[in-house]
Amino acid sequence: MGRFDGKVALVTGASRGIGLAVARELVDGGADVIITARGEEDLKAAAGSLGASALPIAGKADREEHRREVFGTIQERFGGLDYLVNNVGINPVYGPMTELEDTAARKILEVNVLGAFNMARDAVKAGLRDRRGAIVNIASIAGVTSSPGIGM
Repeated sequence: MGRFDGKVALVTGASRGIGLAVARELVDGGADVIITARGEEDLKAAAGSLGASALPIAGKADREEHRREVFGTIQERFGGLDYLVNNVGINPVYGPMTELEDTAARKILEVNVLGAFNMARDAVKAGLRDRRGAIVNIASIAGVTSSPGIGM
């Protein structure tokens, strides 16, 4: 019996890197895992590498229609959610904060902050609390301290 047998997990930003590694650990432990990312082809390849327990749903975490599709699929296929791993994050610009355009700052906040917040809120609505689940929010080192070339 695996550590995550009978559990359902959602991992965002899971087409590569940390997100894919987390999804692999969950699948290896027996969970059914929904993985999301922007790039459909990379996401399908990631799901293929994880096997039949992984379900890819491509889309952008800051888009309501994507979250509706993800959580609708979770309810329909699995009846609820046990784990959410908020791994998606962007930083489309580099350079001094004084040169940062408002549109770029808004996009960063929409994806990195509001996207994670809305995923968490929707996960609770999908039964995560009732199933005594957990939410893990992943951030880069830039979430803790400034990085060279970013917002100096």
